Amino acid sequence: MHRAPNFRLRGIWLLPLAIALCACERKQHLVEQHLLEFGTIIEITMITDDLQQAQSLLGEVESRLRHYRGLWHAWENSDLTRFNAELQRNGQARVPDSLAELLQLSLEYHDASGGLFNPALGKLIAAYGFHGSPVDAAAIAVLKRDLPSMRDLKIDAGLATSSNPQLQIDLGGIAKGYAIGLIADFLDLQGIENYIVNAGGDMKIAGNRFGRPWRLGIQNPFAPGVIARLQLSGSHSLFTSGNYQRQYQRGERLTHHIIDPRTGESSRGQSSATVLVSDPVRADVAATVLMIDGLGKTGNLALSLSIDDFLIISQSREILASRSLFEKLEINVPWLIKIVN
Repeated sequence: MHRAPNFRLRGIWLLPLAIALCACERKQHLVEQHLLEFGTIIEITMITDDLQQAQSLLGEVESRLRHYRGLWHAWENSDLTRFNAELQRNGQARVPDSLAELLQLSLEYHDASGGLFNPALGKLIAAYGFHGSPVDAAAIAVLKRDLPSMRDLKIDAGLATSSNPQLQIDLGGIAKGYAIGLIADFLDLQGIENYIVNAGGDMKIAGNRFGRPWRLGIQNPFAPGVIARLQLSGSHSLFTSGNYQRQYQRGERLTHHIIDPRTGESSRGQSSATVLVSDPVRADVAATVLMIDGLGKTGNLALSLSIDDFLIISQSREILASRSLFEKLEINVPWLIKIVN
């Protein structure tokens, strides 16, 4: 078996898997690489007949992901933290090119979701300890009395203004999808037709696996393993948001990083929400929004965000799924299932 050279990532040697498809003149290989960015393991899987090109592409993907981290990280030194600091200091800030589209998309999705998608809650997320600092109960209490929203941010001719000192932008509900989309665009331009970009279970899928659909799973939010599998070919984005990803126990309540902007508390009722659409940005946002209020306003939210395929798992282990996605799934848990047309 021919194997590609070892790829190195921060002192860890990872051996890509290269599998010959057939005794063709140019053999097709499945190449995998794991990268650590955006607080998760990002797995790049591609099928190629050029292992030297694959090595070069994976190095470029790693470099681009590191660059994106320096643009959008919520608390490390980044374009975003500098923007937030200037806005806090002066009540206004120039919008760098690296943030312009993300902020515009955030404003649009805030309106489309009825305010449930709200990246303005960065200070509150930090007060809960999700920016690497201790929990600040006093700050949480103050922020919850007057929760900021994206309506408090105005952008005109590249200048952002806000009169709400509690507003701080955190792009955690959109930046991963945006980055995955950029990486997918790069692979497309390089002629890679069959690949998966998987960031901790959030996936952009293209093409197929040696002529057969990619076989994927939806994570069980209560235990290791998956609750359902599906097979996909072509261009899709499959994203899941859940309370099991970043969470801790606070008194008798589970506190996780997906904050309901109506209450200032971690969302309740849903354990995870999965969305299947073409656009990874919309998938990222929609999974977050359905995780906040998927059981309460499923139909309205799915319609406003143009979502046909979704699945929500409640905290009581019940499944709510659109008929469109349900018909694509092989569900392997004996939980109550409700289908939404």
